[in-house]
Amino acid sequence: MVESKEKSSMNAANEASSPGIRELESLGVRVKHVEKPAKEREAQQILAKAFREKLTVFPCGGGTALASGVLPETVDIVLDTTGMSRVLAFDSRNLNLAVLAGMTLEAIHDFLGVQEKGFFLPLDPPLVQRATIGGVYAANTSGPSRLRYGTVRDQVLGVRGVDARGNEVGFGGKTVKNVSGYDLTKFFIGSAGSLCLITSISLRIYPLPDSASVCELTLGKLEELEKFLSALRTSVLVPSAVVVEPIGAAFRVLTGFEGHPQAVDRENKDLLALAGQFGGTGESRVGRKAMVQLLRTAVDPPGAGLDRLALKIGVPIAQGSRTLAAVGKLAQECGLVAKTTLYAGNGVILLYIRAQGDAVSRLINGVRELVRSSGGYTSPVHLHHTLLSTWGSRVDSGLHQFVLKPIKEKLDPSGVFPPIL
Repeated sequence: MVESKEKSSMNAANEASSPGIRELESLGVRVKHVEKPAKEREAQQILAKAFREKLTVFPCGGGTALASGVLPETVDIVLDTTGMSRVLAFDSRNLNLAVLAGMTLEAIHDFLGVQEKGFFLPLDPPLVQRATIGGVYAANTSGPSRLRYGTVRDQVLGVRGVDARGNEVGFGGKTVKNVSGYDLTKFFIGSAGSLCLITSISLRIYPLPDSASVCELTLGKLEELEKFLSALRTSVLVPSAVVVEPIGAAFRVLTGFEGHPQAVDRENKDLLALAGQFGGTGESRVGRKAMVQLLRTAVDPPGAGLDRLALKIGVPIAQGSRTLAAVGKLAQECGLVAKTTLYAGNGVILLYIRAQGDAVSRLINGVRELVRSSGGYTSPVHLHHTLLSTWGSRVDSGLHQFVLKPIKEKLDPSGVFPPIL
C-alpha cells in the first residue's frame, strides 16, 4: 500500500505478534493483509489507495472490544493503529492532552503521572495496558470511574480522523471553550470504525487528587448487598467508583474515594460503619496505587486466552446486584464458569466466559432475555463472528435510516469500512 520500506506496511505473517490482530483472527475474521501506519499521513495514503482499489479496511487497536462493531468474515486490510502512539500536545494550564489514537491508556496514564505535580485521565476500562484511546472512543468503553467522572463523551474535546477516500476530517477543539456548534465528537463515539478512522484525540485531564483510598468490603447475602447499596446511594458519601464481585455465595464490594486527605479518611470510616449495619466487614487502604490496582483486577478478564466471551450488560441501577446474581446463576445452569463484575453506581455488568459451543449460545440467549425483561440491554464486547452475525441490529431503525445511513453514505460511499451497526 505505502510504497516506501521506511514506512510501516507489512503483511499479516510479520504482524502475528500484534495482540489486536490475534484477537481479530480468534473471532473468525480472515485477515488478508495488515498495514501499521506510524503517522496520520500514512493512514490517509493507505485509505486513499484502498478506496481506489475497492478494498475493505478494518481499523484495529489493542483488540479489547472488537465485537462492539460489525465483524466481517474477511477483510482485505486490517489497519493496525498501534503504530500511531505518541503525545502530540500537553497543556497543563488548560488541562488538555492531544495524542495519536493508537496510544494505550496505560501509556497515557504513565505520561500524565510524571508531569509536574501529576495529572490523570479518568478512563479505566478493562485491559488498559492494551486498550488504545482510539479504540475506547470507537467502542465507547468505560470503567468504574465513570461513576464520578463520566464516560468517554465527557472527556473528549476534539478528534481528527480520515474518511474512506483518505481525506482528513475533524470535529471539536483542543479546549472546552473551543467546542461550539453541533458537537460531532460525541456523535461518532461508539461508531466502531464504521464511519471513519480516528487518528488523534484531544482529551480533558485532571490534576491528581491529594489523597485516594479503596475500601474492600464483604457482604454475605444478596439481600444485605442490596440494602447496603441502597443506603450508600442515599448517603452523603461521594465515591469515585463502586464495584461488586461475587465471591462464592458472598459479595466483595470495592469503593474508591478521592479528595482531601481528611475527607477521604472520614469517608472511609463512614463507609465501614454503614456496611456494618448490614453485616458487612472490611478494611480501607490509602493510596492511589492500591485503588487503581484493585479496581483494575476487578474489571479485567481472567487469564489471557483468546477463547473468551465478553458481554456488557446495562440495567436500572436498583436492579444491578440482583441481575448480577441472576447472570451468574444462568452461567452455572449452562455448566460454564463465569466472571461477573458490577459497576454498582451505574448498573453496568461485565460478563466474561472462557468456553465455546452450544452452552455459550444458550447462555447468551438466556442473558439477553433476562436483561430485556428488566428493561436493560446486552451488548457484545468480545464475541466470535458466527455468534455476532446472528445478534441482529443494535441501533434503532429510525436512527439508522435517517441519521447513520446518510452519514455513512457521505463518509464511506463504497463500503471501505465495516457496515454500521
